[in-house]
Amino acid sequence: MDEKTDSVEPSVDIAGAVRELTDRVALVKAHVVGRDRVADSNAMPWTDVDQREQVFAGMGAVTPPYDPETLALLFENSSSLRQNVDSYVTNIDAFGHRFEPVIDLDASDADQRIANALYVERVRMQEDPRYRDDPKVRALALVPTPEEVAAKKKEVTEHMRIERSRLETFFDFSCVDLSFVTLRRRTRQDIEVIGNGYWEVLRNGADEIVQLVYIPGFTMRLLPLDPELVEVDTKVKVSELSFDVMKVRRRFRRYVQVFENQIVFFKEFGDSRVLSRKHGAFYPSVEELLAKDAGDGPATEILHFKLHNPRSAYGTPRWIGNLLSVLGSRQAEEVNFLYFENKSVPPLALLVSGGRLSAQSIPRIESFIETHIRGKRNFHKILILEAEPAGSGAGLEHTGRMKIELKPLTNAQQSDALFQNYDERNMDKVGQSFRLPRLLRGDIRDFNRSTGDSALMFAEMQVFQPEREEFDFIVNRKLLADMGIRFWRFRSNSPVTRDPAAMAEIVRGLVNANILTPEEGRQLASDVFNRDFKKISAAWVKQPVALTLAGIPATPEPESALAGPELQKDDLATGDLAASGGMLAPAQGLPTGRRRRGQPFDLAKEAARLIALRDALREAEARGAKRDFDGGKRADLEREVVKVPAAELASWFEPEVAP
Repeated sequence: MDEKTDSVEPSVDIAGAVRELTDRVALVKAHVVGRDRVADSNAMPWTDVDQREQVFAGMGAVTPPYDPETLALLFENSSSLRQNVDSYVTNIDAFGHRFEPVIDLDASDADQRIANALYVERVRMQEDPRYRDDPKVRALALVPTPEEVAAKKKEVTEHMRIERSRLETFFDFSCVDLSFVTLRRRTRQDIEVIGNGYWEVLRNGADEIVQLVYIPGFTMRLLPLDPELVEVDTKVKVSELSFDVMKVRRRFRRYVQVFENQIVFFKEFGDSRVLSRKHGAFYPSVEELLAKDAGDGPATEILHFKLHNPRSAYGTPRWIGNLLSVLGSRQAEEVNFLYFENKSVPPLALLVSGGRLSAQSIPRIESFIETHIRGKRNFHKILILEAEPAGSGAGLEHTGRMKIELKPLTNAQQSDALFQNYDERNMDKVGQSFRLPRLLRGDIRDFNRSTGDSALMFAEMQVFQPEREEFDFIVNRKLLADMGIRFWRFRSNSPVTRDPAAMAEIVRGLVNANILTPEEGRQLASDVFNRDFKKISAAWVKQPVALTLAGIPATPEPESALAGPELQKDDLATGDLAASGGMLAPAQGLPTGRRRRGQPFDLAKEAARLIALRDALREAEARGAKRDFDGGKRADLEREVVKVPAAELASWFEPEVAP
């Protein structure tokens, strides 16, 4: 449903319907002032009222393409949806999260990246009309000095420490009665079952995000887009270290939740207007809202997650194309279940021809089958049946041929469940809509370690990781940006699908081959095990192991990468900025050549240093090879030594006696 359709105002009297349904509800005042209190949650528990859809229609809510409550009921009664949805929930959201620094201050290029960020910020400030006429900005040099870079690095270090503490505290206590992982798991289940998930975002009196509340997806509805454009402040990142505030005009929508006869309105995340949570009307200020109705309060914000549907403002579950398969499997299971009550066939039939059983034989047969043929003592028990001629006393002549026959009916009985192939094919089609291999759906048939690892790797790369990236983008772009977090990124953890033993062997081989330094090996190991290892500040972790074993001390890095020869404008504007992925083109008027001032570069000294390093490496390798050769030769000699008893050895040296 496009924006034009959403923006059409409903013809019903929305305000009248809201007043009629909410006059009987006593709501608590939600507006607070100050940081010590959090806005009251407006979210209502879910309900099973049949008139909910009628109330939504009366509110002018946008009709979803599929009824969310019906989709939730199908999920509860399906034998194939639960395992697919649980696989998504577990592998995408159940492994927690971590925080990655925007700039690793321990990296060798940290100073250069800080210098590039300062350069980009200063160019932007000089081009911005708000600061262009400021004499301090005009006098500010574009290229930062080493002292400025060092001061900025110290400032960034302090801010990173504070922001990390804020992030850990917020995500540890963002939900009152559950963890952030549980919040993610419930939201993911709603997204995969009904196509939509909702968070209520609560702020304190200082307009800071402090809590997140889960809202059941089937209780929420979207209202049409507001026709008027609203100007809001949006934070845009201008460099790796700073944000800028940009004025953006956009359309927002409202949300509504129905609980029995109560109606609660919400506004979209980022909407700065004051919305009544009882009536859904906008007010210029909170004071005017409370003056209108003292029992009312400002509406809270909704963060909406959805699986995109090009024809609707709602999301659509990915399995909706196999809806008939889900329904068909349910019907097949009901047929199999009802067989035992309605379609049961007895194991045998007693046929009497030319006569009929006597009145005493029928209870005797029933008693014999129920009680007299059980156990080993009755293994050879004999059943005696009596029959009498048919037609006696009814005017029919007796033929004299009378026969009793026990005929088994096992061929007519259903030996196994019906529609097994149909049901199995339906389960495969539902799994294919989620793009999940059978192993992740609980079916381990025809899997070995090789095929299992391949299936897990495929699901991780093609299914789970893209979903994590999309969720991380929303958290970073909306929540963290609103919180003013500049130096950290939210990153969801992934399961360890690699063999830790094999990865450890690869890392050890690369480190021993002088391809990786110990510090780089520890970084790879932290990625494999999904945990951060302690930083080692020693210099030996930054050079190959062979140099350390050879006794060559590591060269300490300067305090700033810009220390030493002064870096000119040309270095930042042409080479270094472009090499580091700078976001701005060189400023006009700057020369394009590269040149350095200060102490001249001594090519002979640098060549001698490199030759010494090469010789040291060769010498270390030669010593290692000789040590290995001597050890192998010693082992071979020890294996060739023959142990002789002492008595036998002494007899070898006794003098011979003359005959």
